[in-house]
Amino acid sequence: MKVLLIRPQAPNKLSFINILDNEPLELEYLYTELKNRGIESYIYDGLIENVSVKDTILREKPDVVAVTGYITQQNLMIDYCRLAKEFNSNIITVVGGVHVQRNYEHFYHDSIDYLLRSESVFDFGELLLGAELSKINGLIYKKEGQYVENELLQVDINSLPIPDRSFFNKNKSKYRYLHLQEVATIKTAFSCPYNCNFCYCTLLAGGKYRARDLELVIEELKTIESENVQIVDDDFLVDKSRLMEFVRLVRENNIKKTYICYARADFVANNEDIVKELSSIGFKYFLVGLEAISNEELIAMNKQVSLDENRKCIEVIRNANAHCIALLIAPISADKEYFNKLYRFVVETKLLYVTVSIFTPIPGTPLYEEYKDKITSKDFEEYDFLHLVLEPEKLTKQQFYMEYNKLVLRLYKLAKNSGIYDFMDLKFYKNMLTSYLKRKMRGF
Repeated sequence: MKVLLIRPQAPNKLSFINILDNEPLELEYLYTELKNRGIESYIYDGLIENVSVKDTILREKPDVVAVTGYITQQNLMIDYCRLAKEFNSNIITVVGGVHVQRNYEHFYHDSIDYLLRSESVFDFGELLLGAELSKINGLIYKKEGQYVENELLQVDINSLPIPDRSFFNKNKSKYRYLHLQEVATIKTAFSCPYNCNFCYCTLLAGGKYRARDLELVIEELKTIESENVQIVDDDFLVDKSRLMEFVRLVRENNIKKTYICYARADFVANNEDIVKELSSIGFKYFLVGLEAISNEELIAMNKQVSLDENRKCIEVIRNANAHCIALLIAPISADKEYFNKLYRFVVETKLLYVTVSIFTPIPGTPLYEEYKDKITSKDFEEYDFLHLVLEPEKLTKQQFYMEYNKLVLRLYKLAKNSGIYDFMDLKFYKNMLTSYLKRKMRGF
């Protein structure tokens, strides 16, 4: 048996910039499980491949094609399964990942044989080795023309294996985070303990926060052949005692790395000592969902954070000699003055790294249920937080995009003048353009 594991390229206008490309950790977990079971597999990562999926299927001649992805990749995930079936109708097709977990009905398609919602790589292995379908956690399959949806049970995160990173080690130069190169990825927890009404992450893994034993995390860190590591937990800064134990173990094991992680503003604002300790062992970037620039907006989001805490968070991270990467949302109620006010907030707080998303209710969240009757776009490729999927309330779409793009350019210029994007030199732009043209030429 041979398995082709696929992660599609994100089909949005920023996918070719190549400054935030993550290791395909989800595929490496599957690869490890298959390797342990003696099953041959090949990883295809659309972020870095210059060969089309079609040509890869023709070359590898897999028995199984397994595809994972996010909402913007939904059409590609289905199309890749269709391609596999066109090449050989006997190829088994499987889809999984976070989008499938919450929106599995979107994948009820003739080209897809199985939908696997479980986070357990063990369940994937059981499926391929012919276990009884009704006993596989979270599996959805067709029986007598009808879909059968197995119960989705919570998985022990400590059951995840330490991933085989041979694919990353061969391609590490292609994965980066801003100026940090050869950035590996590690996961130390499932879900998030908070309930922001716009957030998809808090609903995953049964909506229950579960953390890995730190001994396993340290063991995995020791195996990572890279100096830079992104912790992709939905929120790493949750448990004070766990964080201090993590700091202790990193020092005890003399692990020297630079880290990127997600954090909440209120935790950072109220735990300056822990942030300084983390900074002292290599934490350089904290991605923080500040989300809004007024208390009224934060309350409406059920963020449970105040504007004062947002400001204090930025200060605490700066005092720890680290960087706050601020994640903000442009609401559909924004007018020209709002965009100017958002820019002034960035200037006043001396933020350098800022990402502004367009308000987007994601299917599978309570927010989507609230707005679903007002949704104007059914094209899931537009659910990339860069497009309007709702009509703006105070501006026309054209005016909204004009003000949004103007803000993005102003923020880029502000950051560029500070020197943080100096790595984006002429050579970088030439390589970016070359990569973009190669991917356009490779086709489907």
